[in-house]
Amino acid sequence: MSHYESFDETRKVDVVVVGSGVSGSAAAMTAARSGSTVALLEKSESIGGSAALSAGMFWTAPTVEAYRARIPLGNVELGTHVVGDYQDALAELRKSGLRVADEPKRDIMTFGIGYSTDIQGVLAWCREEVLTAGGQVHTNAPVIELLYDGGSVTGVVTREDGDGLVRYEAAAVVLATGGFQGAPDELTRHIGPNADRLMLRSNPGSVGDGLRLARSAGAGGTKAMSTFYGHLVPYPIYRFQPEDYLPYSQYYSGSTVLVNLVGERFTDETEGDELLNQALTFQPQARGVLIFDEHVRSTEATEEPFPGLGANDRFATAVQAGGTYAVADTLPELLDQVAAWGIDRQALGRTLEAYTHAVDGGGGVACGIKVSSKARAPEQGPFYALMVQPSITFTFGGVRTNTEGEALGPDGRPIPGLYAAGADIGGLSNYGYAGGLAPGYITGRWAGRSASQHAASAGRSNRAPSLINSGTK
Repeated sequence: MSHYESFDETRKVDVVVVGSGVSGSAAAMTAARSGSTVALLEKSESIGGSAALSAGMFWTAPTVEAYRARIPLGNVELGTHVVGDYQDALAELRKSGLRVADEPKRDIMTFGIGYSTDIQGVLAWCREEVLTAGGQVHTNAPVIELLYDGGSVTGVVTREDGDGLVRYEAAAVVLATGGFQGAPDELTRHIGPNADRLMLRSNPGSVGDGLRLARSAGAGGTKAMSTFYGHLVPYPIYRFQPEDYLPYSQYYSGSTVLVNLVGERFTDETEGDELLNQALTFQPQARGVLIFDEHVRSTEATEEPFPGLGANDRFATAVQAGGTYAVADTLPELLDQVAAWGIDRQALGRTLEAYTHAVDGGGGVACGIKVSSKARAPEQGPFYALMVQPSITFTFGGVRTNTEGEALGPDGRPIPGLYAAGADIGGLSNYGYAGGLAPGYITGRWAGRSASQHAASAGRSNRAPSLINSGTK
């Protein structure tokens, strides 16, 4: 049933996929290859979502044990299946002829394993596979309603090219809209009062469409609604456009000392930048200061974190971007400069002294905060300080699903005809991060396969999609 009384056109397909990022693209391709007629719908002018802005690293946890260790709050069932399906998904990419690195990159985000890929090629390949199979790909086609008859999902309504209402009748719908990081109200509701300070490091179209549509059919939510993925970026910055997302990220922060605006440490820095990014969100004014030395500046801060990202001097880039910074020949001189920013000089001194003492002792606790045995204190001048703020790339909470990609109600029962994938599902990552492209692609395959099977059991349309306005816009 629909709230709209009339439509400019009605199209019949087997499967509708909402969102054309890596998970939606994989879902559409998988469903099309399984014999379904597919409509891939994208609200923006071009396909790809946030995946198109990434460096193309196809990675996740190397083992289930590693997943459990890094993401103890994660959904182990989902995590186990993602790890188990990784090699098959990687083999599918290699078989396509797309560029996939021969050698893996290890210890990604401190623990993961993955391969550099041509993400633009992956997205284009999926799209072409859908079209070759007789499917449709539409851009400028936001889905404004999920059709649900009280028992099962029956399609969607879109407003194409900003005007015409199109009704898609389908036995199955896959939601892959990329999370809700672009929706300030949802972020504040789930993350808290500092959520409005998060810099959006993402496709701006990911505003929770999938979550909203799923809720309209009675889908339940997950744990992890307050956790997310992002990286520390300079504060302030003159601009923050897609071309800035990767070079501005301070990936080396795990080798620094991170203090808040009170001059105190608040977490173990060696956990890695994506976890520090979340921890900083809940500190005063959601701002902090990285303190490090020339050794870090000349190594990790200037090296390529992983293939495809590019090497650059991230401190220099941050300064050029407008970030507040300090440089000094000695650590006391650096702290004097940082104190001029309004941070208590005595607190800074106590923090660094306690931290250095703990490091010299092989790790432990300093001022109540863990110091890892892997930590290294600043000791080689010149010394550097950079003010940073958190960003958000995508959210970790979302629609509750199983390993078949089926959307589940609060009672854990599948909602017939409704599926979800990628950042629209919740719980795979929870504070800890299991990767973006690979889990998105893998969960997209789950959802596309199951949606096609459901369409077959429900009785496929057995007809080509409508020729009116079909194809790519």
